[in-house]
Amino acid sequence: MQIPLPIRAGGAFMALTLVLVIFLVVSVFSDGWMANFEVTTRTLLILASAIILGAFATVRRDQAASRTQVVALAVGVGLVAVSMLVPATTVYVMQQYWLALYAVAALLCALILRRSAM
Repeated sequence: MQIPLPIRAGGAFMALTLVLVIFLVVSVFSDGWMANFEVTTRTLLILASAIILGAFATVRRDQAASRTQVVALAVGVGLVAVSMLVPATTVYVMQQYWLALYAVAALLCALILRRSAM
């Protein structure tokens, strides 16, 4: 028996929430509150990696890791490694509070998806 798709998608949104909150906390401590947050190519790659890792890190106790899952986790870790190699080109700039709002929206999506699977 495999993990249902809403549980995987909910895990992806939970991981996205966690990474957005980490970005927010780091930004507040390094730049102060209500500063601009620059979304760079590195940021986007790390967010994509968190989504992949969150979706495929969910396993059941009686389920062995599948080849697809191992490849997806390797791709997620690879995206983090690539994010260190690409230049930090600014894609857009937003206020810090948008990070918190996006994190709350991702958390709500995760809770709704996970609840719908039960």
